[in-house]
Amino acid sequence: MALDTGTRLGPYEITGKLGEGGMGEVYRATDTKLDRQVAIKVLPAAFTEDPERLARFEREAKVLAQLHHPNIASIFGLEESNGIRALVMELVEGQTLAQRLEGGALSVDESLAIARQIAEALEEAHEKGIVHRDLKPANINVMVDGKIKVLDFGLAKALDPGGSPGSTSSASASQLARSPTLTHAATQMGMILGTAAYMAPEQAAGAAVDRRADIWSFGVVLFEMLSGRRLFDGESVSHVLAAVLKDTPDFSLLPAETPGRIVNLLRRCLRRKPRERLQAIGDARVVIEEVLADPRGDDKDVPVVARGSKMPWVVAAAGIAATVVFAALWLGAGGSQKSSRALQAALVAPEGQAFGDTFALSPDGSRIVFEAFDQKTGARSLWLRALDRGEAKRLAPADGGEMPFWSPDGAHLGFFAEGKLKRLDPQGGPAQVLCEAPTPRGGAWGEDGRIVFTAAFRTGLSIVPAAGGAPATLTTLDESRHEKSHRFPVFLPGGKSILFLAQTAEGGAKNDESAIEALELSSGKRTRLISVNSSALFDPGGNVLFFRDGTLFAQRFDPGSLKLSGDPVPIASPVSFTQNEQMLATVSGDGTLVFREGTRGTFSSLAWLDRNGVGTQVIRDRELFSNIALAHDGKRLAYTVNSAGQGATDLWIHDLARDSASRLTFDEGSEEYPVWSSDDRFLYYSNDLRNDGTIYRRSSDGTGSAVEVASTENGLWPLAVSGDGQWLVVGAVSSQSGQDILRFDLATKAITPLIVTSSNDQYPALTRDDRFLAYASEQSGRFEIYVRALGGGSGTWQISKEGGLYPHWRADGRELFYFSRPDTVMVVDVEPGPAPRFSAPREMFRHPMENFDVTPDGQRIVALRPADSDLAKPLVVVTNWRQRMTAR
Repeated sequence: MALDTGTRLGPYEITGKLGEGGMGEVYRATDTKLDRQVAIKVLPAAFTEDPERLARFEREAKVLAQLHHPNIASIFGLEESNGIRALVMELVEGQTLAQRLEGGALSVDESLAIARQIAEALEEAHEKGIVHRDLKPANINVMVDGKIKVLDFGLAKALDPGGSPGSTSSASASQLARSPTLTHAATQMGMILGTAAYMAPEQAAGAAVDRRADIWSFGVVLFEMLSGRRLFDGESVSHVLAAVLKDTPDFSLLPAETPGRIVNLLRRCLRRKPRERLQAIGDARVVIEEVLADPRGDDKDVPVVARGSKMPWVVAAAGIAATVVFAALWLGAGGSQKSSRALQAALVAPEGQAFGDTFALSPDGSRIVFEAFDQKTGARSLWLRALDRGEAKRLAPADGGEMPFWSPDGAHLGFFAEGKLKRLDPQGGPAQVLCEAPTPRGGAWGEDGRIVFTAAFRTGLSIVPAAGGAPATLTTLDESRHEKSHRFPVFLPGGKSILFLAQTAEGGAKNDESAIEALELSSGKRTRLISVNSSALFDPGGNVLFFRDGTLFAQRFDPGSLKLSGDPVPIASPVSFTQNEQMLATVSGDGTLVFREGTRGTFSSLAWLDRNGVGTQVIRDRELFSNIALAHDGKRLAYTVNSAGQGATDLWIHDLARDSASRLTFDEGSEEYPVWSSDDRFLYYSNDLRNDGTIYRRSSDGTGSAVEVASTENGLWPLAVSGDGQWLVVGAVSSQSGQDILRFDLATKAITPLIVTSSNDQYPALTRDDRFLAYASEQSGRFEIYVRALGGGSGTWQISKEGGLYPHWRADGRELFYFSRPDTVMVVDVEPGPAPRFSAPREMFRHPMENFDVTPDGQRIVALRPADSDLAKPLVVVTNWRQRMTAR
């Protein structure tokens, strides 16, 4: 129904009509209460006649109203008056991009300036889980000052008639909804109203879409701005959709001055298969910003990838790392001969999956096994992919696996899962358990049929037959050097010696004397090679690879004499590495290198989740977080941050009500394990500068200085505080019993055991009345959750059945939460009493996360989880990297 000038909808007075389309008529109006101009989008009559669709639309509109960004037109509210339902939106003046393009192509600089703003708008929406679904020039307004506003975010989904059983929707109506501005009448007349030309192939085919559909549309819009031509065109909607589904983009239509990095970005955006497409719009923004800052840049090193590439899994790597001067992976005729040049490409994860931290090339470089997790369920698994084929295969018997490594002949895989070391034939068959490995730190398979591995935190190396059996101790920690761990073994040719990391402290600590060493297996002789806190790789071409300050280095090394020669040569930067000092890289004998870009570990975010695992708010994003702890009143959050991407961590406090963060510690060394005092006035934490951990106390408001609370020769770290504030639950390490849970009395400094077994005991959680202690123990062979009575009571109860970590009590003690792999939060009902009763554990939800804490009422969870923009980050594949080393 048309609205006349002067019509009132609540406080809004219509002053003119702006346009119309399949999503309703749009009017200019005056907000008489706030004296501002707004846009009113009147919903189609079909919505006012269908209560279910209207209710769903209102739910979607509430989500869309969360978008607040300079490049996004805001939604102010919903209005109902005289039977008319309308959406009140920000009024955006200026021309649409479609109108601007009527005059032909834009300059490269203007195109990139507009594209950068579009990417920023999409990035903001995607981070909140909102997909535009109808990005096109007509939905982009360009203002006089060059700023842009993207309109109609998410309205395609909000107005989708599908899912309303009682409505008049049909298959054809559902298809039209995926093309929201194609009205049914217009389709019958064969008119092209614009949407179809910008649809992603999966959207045109009627399949479900996600943010990668927006990335396709973004590429189409950028192509049109640069070329002045619509990428997909035709005489009718059907012809346009056919072109989208079948035609290959003609990049020769782009102007000659288009930077090579932008051409390759367009290629990545316009891959037909979503899993091969650019996975995060933020990566496009980064490329565009780099080109705008340095138009010439590295374009001379970015070749065009030929059509019909033999390697469908490869995405051209422009923008992956400006500091790494390689190009795109290339195979010769028939796909069997690699080029003799040093070239680079990107390997994307299977659809719906994201790469984990560990991966390994087969010895001949033809295959890669990698850890991945399902982005919906959080389930982790190992996958196998041949590098000359496009499909990866999930290795179902290795579900939950990590840290894979190959047998020397490439016929078998070793990996760790469920607290065990296992082996698997990738061609088929079940996994075989070899021995216990509760908290592993890497493994390697020797030519003599034995596997060297690190079974647990703060231990030396062990060795076990590849057929299974009782492991034997291979190395012991040197306490005189304060060694914490021997980890990440690598066999050298011949199988008589290995490389490993002898670690004395976390990276960046002032007293760090960690080193890569060689060990002769027969004699036990250790040779110190490189003073660095890094895992090592051995390249059969005669090099040791390691990282320092985020850069991957290679140095010549003779595995026979165990001697280095020459200087280290930088190979790639930035290369990511974990908090355990494992660089995320693998190398094969044929000169292939695979690594992940980034800094220490994967960027994380701190976010609120409800009891269904649905994200409600991001607290802080894209940092290198570790420990987290909610205050007892739930009003503040303490966490540690590695702000520089290397070196020590610092302690921060976030005021959740004010949404403001402040840094609490500025000391040398790493601050870890924050624990709130019982009244939340202080924080206890450890610092590893002097030894493995000294406990300090500091006022949580930032005033005053740190006060030393406890220190021992082997170190302590705080884990919980008693309800009366008189004692701490602390962690310690013993050479006889592993990790123990102890009581430290603050007044007397007395230390007494709480949980000391022959296995590792970790992650204690006290009830507020100090009567019960929940903790995780490996006494059954893997970490399970137990509860023990304290304070005069007796009894121990096993709570979990399929593994558990990080227990947390609800404030009243009536619920116990814990983390069960893969990425599953479990909850147990508790009936208090002298002998408490525990219900069977039940799954609350699955969500990829590293740790969590629970509000006092148990209704919300603070999750430490991978940052969304890092989830789909590809791996970088480099061939013949040794040539770069030789050249240097």
